Amino acid sequence: MTSSELLEKPAPPWAAEAPGALLWVRLQLSRNLAKTPFPRHADRETLSRTAQQAAAAMERWNQEETDRMTGFSVISFSAGERELLEARRLLPARFPSYHDQMRLYVNERQDVSVLVNGFDHVRIQCIQQGADALRLWGKAVWMETRLSRDLPWAFDSEFGYLTASPYRAGTGLRLSAALFLPGLAGSGALAQAAEKAARLGFSLRSLYDDVSVAYPYCELLNTVTLGVSEETLCQRMKQLLKDILEAEQTAWKHVCGSAGMKWKDAAWRALGTLKYARLLGARETAECAGAVETGIMSGLFPSEDPQLFYKLLLAASPAWVRETTRKEELEEEDVDLWRAVLFRDLIKRAGF
Repeated sequence: MTSSELLEKPAPPWAAEAPGALLWVRLQLSRNLAKTPFPRHADRETLSRTAQQAAAAMERWNQEETDRMTGFSVISFSAGERELLEARRLLPARFPSYHDQMRLYVNERQDVSVLVNGFDHVRIQCIQQGADALRLWGKAVWMETRLSRDLPWAFDSEFGYLTASPYRAGTGLRLSAALFLPGLAGSGALAQAAEKAARLGFSLRSLYDDVSVAYPYCELLNTVTLGVSEETLCQRMKQLLKDILEAEQTAWKHVCGSAGMKWKDAAWRALGTLKYARLLGARETAECAGAVETGIMSGLFPSEDPQLFYKLLLAASPAWVRETTRKEELEEEDVDLWRAVLFRDLIKRAGF
């Protein structure tokens, strides 16, 4: 896989089906090398040695496993390409300082990746559409075990796996799920769902920094890593998602019944905006994408592209617009203009 193949797809290969309320579930496993400073406090020689050790471990993986990983030097990507990889969840958002010893390994489906010399020495990531976090844990722990033959992990008998962030110490596990919950938001039941999640060691919060976005994109993530096993966390996540998705389905039926034509009008208006607008801002894009998705999920209008919602959300990113148009110096208004052009094409290709 080349860097162009990694960047050019408008939606990730693992997102093959229409998402519904659950956009994705992601598992990250942070590990560090024993007797080695964390990347932020390491000198270049130490970072280089870590990158070489990781490269040897990944080479061994590729020799023994069928799911081969392609390695990239993160610094070789342009600033716009790195921003796009952040939007696609392959690089950490707002990473403070990229450097020449940072490596990213990705498989063909882009559902498994390994980041070397980020916040931690190694971050294994697995992502999928389904709610079964235990399946992700099985994939991640298999890779972690295989890599540990060449990479001695830093482990403390009292605190567990040592991580750069104290919030991940213990298991080193971060579970997160992206959700689209117009029913719970419309019925005022999101707070109740958040309270239940908190009792089980999870947080339900806005997926975006801009909490003013009208449509409810939410993120469920674990806040506990000490004193509980990885399997227990995954099982809790799976059960929480099951309960939230069932509650969302019930709430959406109630919203549709009580709102009458209002939600249908909002969906049709959003579709019209995406089809005909000449300027589209990122916030308006997210709102319209959500409204259109409610129309698709409810059978109001069909879509020929099951990946359309993913594409619309990714295309809201200014980085995607700049990379797709090959115009990295676009001003904000020009980004809005080109975003509208690209969205009209996406909508047309989906059969609208």
